[in-house]
Amino acid sequence: MTHTIPAQIPFCSGRSLPTLSVPEGACDSHHHIFDPVSFEYRKRDTTNIPPAPVSAYKLLKKRLGFERSVIVTPSAYGFDNCCTLDALAHLGDKARAVIAIERLPPREELLGLHRLGVRGIRFAINTADDFDAVFIKKCARELSVLGWHICFWMSADLIVENQSLFGQLECQLVFDHRGQLPADQGVNHPAFTVLTELMQAGRAWVKISSAYQNSIVGAPSYSDNIAIGRAFVEACSERVLWGSDWPHPSEYINKRDMPNDVAVLDLLAEQAPTPQLVKQVLVDNPAKLYDF
Repeated sequence: MTHTIPAQIPFCSGRSLPTLSVPEGACDSHHHIFDPVSFEYRKRDTTNIPPAPVSAYKLLKKRLGFERSVIVTPSAYGFDNCCTLDALAHLGDKARAVIAIERLPPREELLGLHRLGVRGIRFAINTADDFDAVFIKKCARELSVLGWHICFWMSADLIVENQSLFGQLECQLVFDHRGQLPADQGVNHPAFTVLTELMQAGRAWVKISSAYQNSIVGAPSYSDNIAIGRAFVEACSERVLWGSDWPHPSEYINKRDMPNDVAVLDLLAEQAPTPQLVKQVLVDNPAKLYDF
């Protein structure tokens, strides 16, 4: 297939095509859309991330050779999902969304969101005080009826601290960015055992997304985080997802160089070392979780 590659894609270094053989139906299971021109950021936002609209993401999606994607509402919007839902409408039936909420919508509203393509909610938990177990249990009970999941952005230490609750939740669980296992501890951190046991019990999924994030080794190998991703695949390959995390808000906020999304994708070959495993991570697993 012939690709027309633009000179430069926003928030992405490099201009190459993947060397990885990307299977038909591949899904980027974690990316964001930022459009402050059309959808104002929340008043408390201080990140001021520049526009990263649907039109720019489509260029990246084409360059990676992906057909499907999952939009995640970023923290810049707080609990306002208008930008995400607008992006979902523009990306069509090849996209799904994970939204942020501060209250549990009534069933009728949830069903409406389901028809639009929403398949989960996300909790960004920075401290132990942010973990509202009663509310999370209530959400899990309601979401299980729809086949939705709860996505957690939280530290590995908080995962261990709250491990007793995860087994009680009635819906599927997803953990962002390798469960944020510290790169210098990797699989030796106790959160690895917590997560793999949940995965093997059919309760949770882990995204081996943003391999560059908090890597000590750094580009181009990110070998510390890549080793963590490979360990998750080895432990339970049918519960692993891959995501770009474009436009890489963590890197923009911390004034670090933008990663080369194609090079990061190519590193999947080191984590899922056979074509069958690549297909499982990029196609089969997201198709099951996100209802493609």
